[in-house]
Amino acid sequence: MHKPELLAPVGGKESLIAAIENGADAVYFGGTLFSARKYASNFTNEEIESAIDYSHIRGVKAYVTINTLLKDSELETAGQYLQFLCDAGADAVIVQDIGILRLLREQLPILPVHASTQMTIHNPEGVKFLQEMGVKRVVLAREMSLGEIRNIKSQTNMEIETFIHGALCFSYSGQCLLSSMIGGRSGNRGYCAQPCRKKYRTGEMEGYFLSTKDLNMSGHIGALLDAGIDSFKIEGRMKRPEYVAGVVRVYRRLIDRYLDAPGDFRVTKAEMHTLLQLFNREFTTGYFFGNPGSQLMSPKYPHNRGTVLGKTVDYDTKAKLVSIDLKSPLRIGDGIGIGNRETGITVKNIYIGSKMAREAAPGSLIRMPLDIEVCEDEDVFKTFDSKLMASLETGQMNKIPIKMSFKARIGEPLGLLIDDGGNRITINRDKVISAKTKPISKSSIAQHLIKLGGTIFEAKELDFELDKNIFIPVSELNTIRRQGIEELEKIRARKWKRQCSEPKISFVSRKSEIRPILSVNTSSIGSFKAAVDNGADVVYIGGEELEVPEAIEYAHKKGVKIFISTPRIVKDLEKIFDIEQEAADGFLVGNSGIFHHLRTNPANKPIVIDYPMNVFNRLALDHFLNSSLRVTLSPELTLNEIRNLVYSGPVECIVHGFFPLMVSEHDLVGGRKSGDIFLKDEKGFKFPVLRDMNNRTYVMNSRELCMLESVPEIIKAGVSCLRIEARTYDAKMTGETTKEYREAIEDAVSKKERDKRCVREHTTGHYFRGVL
Repeated sequence: MHKPELLAPVGGKESLIAAIENGADAVYFGGTLFSARKYASNFTNEEIESAIDYSHIRGVKAYVTINTLLKDSELETAGQYLQFLCDAGADAVIVQDIGILRLLREQLPILPVHASTQMTIHNPEGVKFLQEMGVKRVVLAREMSLGEIRNIKSQTNMEIETFIHGALCFSYSGQCLLSSMIGGRSGNRGYCAQPCRKKYRTGEMEGYFLSTKDLNMSGHIGALLDAGIDSFKIEGRMKRPEYVAGVVRVYRRLIDRYLDAPGDFRVTKAEMHTLLQLFNREFTTGYFFGNPGSQLMSPKYPHNRGTVLGKTVDYDTKAKLVSIDLKSPLRIGDGIGIGNRETGITVKNIYIGSKMAREAAPGSLIRMPLDIEVCEDEDVFKTFDSKLMASLETGQMNKIPIKMSFKARIGEPLGLLIDDGGNRITINRDKVISAKTKPISKSSIAQHLIKLGGTIFEAKELDFELDKNIFIPVSELNTIRRQGIEELEKIRARKWKRQCSEPKISFVSRKSEIRPILSVNTSSIGSFKAAVDNGADVVYIGGEELEVPEAIEYAHKKGVKIFISTPRIVKDLEKIFDIEQEAADGFLVGNSGIFHHLRTNPANKPIVIDYPMNVFNRLALDHFLNSSLRVTLSPELTLNEIRNLVYSGPVECIVHGFFPLMVSEHDLVGGRKSGDIFLKDEKGFKFPVLRDMNNRTYVMNSRELCMLESVPEIIKAGVSCLRIEARTYDAKMTGETTKEYREAIEDAVSKKERDKRCVREHTTGHYFRGVL
């Protein structure tokens, strides 16, 4: 049975020490640049190299995240940063941006790459796509079942990493635009404002409808191993060092216990209590055993619940004291939360009767100061256990065994050889002299040489080659031991160092003067025909009402091209391709698995890359244009940024309509009619919620994108194809909108000035405001 890697999150130096001292096999962390956790402490370059060395000295691998989308203006800095990480000895970099991945494989092939979960890899073909690009490991989407993971492993033999504990996202990672569209803070760029943990209203109901429970697979180590997962990843770079220590410690014990005796495996009550106390919004096994439905969500409590402490009994408004009936012990310094309030309280005073106490046992009725009024019979949670946290401050790291050979011959240099099983170092000092009075004993030498308590090493074997009647000062023994250990640490760190060249950023120029065209994305035959009849050059069609033969015939009779719009999420590709689609002019592709399938298909149909592929810079654009007709750019780019990208070749941009800000496996609609459901946020904006034939949820933008007034600027910028997203429109709306943009394009090309204005409430997206 293979031993999986236990991979721990590190948000700062204290977390790094906590992770390693409690048994992590590998750690992952980010720097101040290009990390998907911009609000974590993160590391400067100097600290990164120190963290890598610290890990390697202790036999732990260090992976560095560069898992955001990069703008063209950032690529040169990114190249320098990648060279630094390569030189520093990072075991791998975790990457989201396809342009950065291509750069690494072409110019820094010595630096291993792990594909981030932000790449939304969820089918075997997507893994094969990355395998061909030289990726060593894929961090799969969190929405994968164990059976699906097993299937991917059997078809690709790629290293597979999955999250096994911690926070979950409502949306597929890499497919969420909600934070960016609401406030300009892009989750794809590391600035997620966590809108899924906010309160929403739908109809008469109010709650945290996008807030998921936390993942906990502690009781299913065997099932994870049986699926062939190579790396068990813990989420939590934003969490406290004590959280890292405690969760890593529990999983280290569980993995080792299972490998020693699979038949006797269990999670103890103490271990489960630790996991609950450290952080939970209630626990779930996620999608590992299939879609959990409502059991995935935590609509009442979006914050840490810790463990159940008791219930409120009453509140004295005059004295501002709350009475609590305790079901668990409470101590000064503990943290508590009451109900679903966002703020917690640190316990500073406890009253039992009229007396103050430092702690109270279960069954006690206690009073404590509280500035906010609470109701009777509210749930009280212990969110911070001071005693548990104190117990996690001391690590339990396994020592590295070493063999020492000590030589002391009169007239010869004092010598110490240290061997850790993979490295050997020799330290020589001054010549050994005869003792004038009392010689030093062998036991005294040994006592000072094995004094390694402050290091990672433990002397398991000590050999001597000694003359009799020798004198060695104690200070000399301490010095040779210290120098030897320091040199061994340097060698253990230095063996991972590299000498790498800085990647050169260059682009292919394919810019040509072509007449801009208009595309329309539709999901029904009525809307499709309306787009064809009102001036679309290309119509994409896909969805539940897909009638391919009729649509193809209708479009071709009128000289309009038809492309099949393929799903952005599809786990079984065989279900979406059939012979009826062969007469189509090409495919719109927003999924790397489908891209790989079509690119290697003998039919060799033209491909248009869709925006879920997150093309953000010219390196990514170059890569996809090598095997596609054109590329739809990320809607998070500004018009100025788009203007720089068009030199690499034909690009498409969404200029009108509603498009998903989230896509989720969780069915938020339930038994209600799709299209009639809205999520209303605290500012009053209403986000339509749709469901597809697979019961996936799509949370749409609250306002319609409309760039009608800016069509001349967009065309002047060099955009080859302007797209209307009409999948939520009926035939009438599709026809009217298509006609408006057809006229606007013709006017712009012929330089006619005509007033074209958006008549409905709308947004211009990120064209003029950009994202962090």
